Amino acid sequence: MSTPQNDQTVCPTCMGKKVISGVCETSSEWDGIKTPDQEECTSDSDCSGQVCTPDTQCPTCKGTGYV
Repeated sequence: MSTPQNDQTVCPTCMGKKVISGVCETSSEWDGIKTPDQEECTSDSDCSGQVCTPDTQCPTCKGTGYV
């Protein structure tokens, strides 16, 4: 009996990883800027000038890793 993975092609978008990794960007222009849900900077990392997108489920394969 074959498994579904053997009959399907690896997703070209996520390369079989099932998720698209988030990306972080850093800029001195953002240093000390609060995010909309923050009332104030409570630690150095809160307002370090780094903005990140979260990891997301692959929209092409819907998290299966295969198409």
